[in-house]
Amino acid sequence: MSLFRYSGLTAKVRAMSGKLLTQEDFLRLGSMANVPEVIAYLKKKPSYEALLEKEDERNLHRGQAEGLIMQSLFVDFARLYRFSNLEQRRFLNGYFMRYEINFLKAVIRSILTRGEPLTDTEEYREIFERHSAISLKQAVNADTMEGLIAALSGTVYRKVLADVYGSARRELFDYELALDLFFFLNYWKMVKKELKAEDQEAIAQSAGAQIDAVNLTWIYRAKKYYGMSAAQIYALIVPIHYRLTREQVKRMAEAADVNELLGIMETTKYGRFLEGEDNPKLERCMDAMQEAVHEVLLRKKPYSAACLDVYLYRKEQEAHKIITAMECVRYGLPSEKIREYLA
Repeated sequence: MSLFRYSGLTAKVRAMSGKLLTQEDFLRLGSMANVPEVIAYLKKKPSYEALLEKEDERNLHRGQAEGLIMQSLFVDFARLYRFSNLEQRRFLNGYFMRYEINFLKAVIRSILTRGEPLTDTEEYREIFERHSAISLKQAVNADTMEGLIAALSGTVYRKVLADVYGSARRELFDYELALDLFFFLNYWKMVKKELKAEDQEAIAQSAGAQIDAVNLTWIYRAKKYYGMSAAQIYALIVPIHYRLTREQVKRMAEAADVNELLGIMETTKYGRFLEGEDNPKLERCMDAMQEAVHEVLLRKKPYSAACLDVYLYRKEQEAHKIITAMECVRYGLPSEKIREYLA
């Protein structure tokens, strides 16, 4: 049954996957002399050619360049959405929430840091008009948190931000944490309640691994950089246990120091990704773990929502790496260092 429902979509995803950048491409990006060279290189790639062909790379400012890269991700999302049936769109509607939250984080960051206003939102415009209840214009025009909360009237995000605004702690970290917790809890609920059995099993593996990775990363940061107590850590983590047991989370939150924490982490299902790392770059270890999960998932369950999930994950990773490459090149980092970031 799943073969019949997903055969066409799986073929579509395979064709699109063939246009993703390779590790050789990233190595080349890491050796570029400047941002215009990066854009010129991407112009020759099938997945970026249509978006970049009319752009003069010599005159693109940083925000425009990054916006076009993100637009490529949204174009692919829209392409998959059009090709999907109603059942597959149910998954994509839940997945889309992460794009809304990333946008809101950018707006909140601009408001609270009083940095550069988020005025260039062209990359979001078309896809938000189709898939979101958020008014881009009203959100980006808000210059206070009160204004943003008012602009989100009628959306599920108004209460999330209003609750933080009305609390004793309302720094940037608190708003971002509230949005992340809201996303993971609602995404998990969608997976468990709205997807059919085959899709539920596949996406639960991906979502569960992501939640575990987030919890491991947050606990590690809380211990290493902020010296938080166990009670403070419990308030940070997503209250969903996939392959991290409650007992393991408790032991990690109550660990005396980072060394004890790492020792406990190595006993979890994800310990093999930390082996031999005395001072691990945990984000990189967790990225490797999630890539391994997605690779197995696609191999074992190609005719399920996994094909959508894995493709969008890899496309997001690609966009992040390209933007990282542009930033590194712009600041003149040595090519060896840039390639390390893109590995």
